[in-house]
Amino acid sequence: MKVASPVPGRPGWPWRLVVVGLLGGGLFANLSCEQRAATAKSRAKKAVKLATLKVPADAPTDEPAPTGFLASGEPETSKPDPTQGTKLASSEVPCGKDAPPGMVCIPGGPFYRGNDHGGKPDERPKMRITVSPFFMDTVEVTNDQYFRCVELGKCEPPIKYFGMYVKPKQPVVAVSWYQAYDFCHYANKRLPTEAEWEKAARGPEGDAYPWGNEPPSCKVAVYEEPLGAKGCGTGTTSEVATHGAFRYGLYDMAGNSWEWVNDWKSDCYHGCAKECGAACDGPDPLGPCGGGPKYCKGFSEKLLKGGSWYFTGDRMRGAERRGVPPSNRGPHRLGFRCAKSID
Repeated sequence: MKVASPVPGRPGWPWRLVVVGLLGGGLFANLSCEQRAATAKSRAKKAVKLATLKVPADAPTDEPAPTGFLASGEPETSKPDPTQGTKLASSEVPCGKDAPPGMVCIPGGPFYRGNDHGGKPDERPKMRITVSPFFMDTVEVTNDQYFRCVELGKCEPPIKYFGMYVKPKQPVVAVSWYQAYDFCHYANKRLPTEAEWEKAARGPEGDAYPWGNEPPSCKVAVYEEPLGAKGCGTGTTSEVATHGAFRYGLYDMAGNSWEWVNDWKSDCYHGCAKECGAACDGPDPLGPCGGGPKYCKGFSEKLLKGGSWYFTGDRMRGAERRGVPPSNRGPHRLGFRCAKSID
């Protein structure tokens, strides 16, 4: 019986066992290091992500500010005001005060609301209505603005939807009337009434669109054009302030996203079974039950105005009235902008 020699350089199983043990130990140590490194990297990434989400909105950052907007998400006030030099109609009443950042003055006075010719039964009758001057957001509320409210715990997030709608400067969509109401109050504003919204979109003479009575095109609005081409072929909304500004310096009052207003929807203003009646006559009409969040017997839908990227051009008319339950969130067409009374 032969005994294996333990001397290096000589064949034998004890020496081989030592060599295998050393190699195995080194490999294990190497794998353990790699595993620890990989785990450390993974944990580091996760920690950075969580820390980023918790950074206060006013914390210093090396990231450049978005072009054309303030840190608050409002358009820059230094941008040329498209309303400068705009001549008001003789019937219009100026605001008498400077508008807050991100808002413009909508002059008061009488205007033509509704439509008797070529419209829908709920748009009738066409009437001369009067509103007081007020301020209105220049653009639809953006994702950037809305999610600041969410981060502060003052607003509920929209329902989950595809990433094509969530760029910071796209209008926030997939929000209910209640969520729009909450945001405007968080911002020390309110939802506009239907009459206010229509005055802002149509002007004193009741034009069909914010730019006048000419037919729409993709140069002036984002809608379904041609038929089947949602968002003028993009399949989504555009960033705010890319179309316009038209009347009073407002952007996207036609197309892009539908806009919630404060009023409950009636079947018509006058002359139908469920008319609005005197509640829609004014001055400063508020609609059935005075609008707002309180229960309104006999009325179950809130109003949307202005059309959207998903609908055809005729739905962008200022007189168009779309009724939707206030809890409805879209899922990717319902947005809003806020208004503010003049103290």
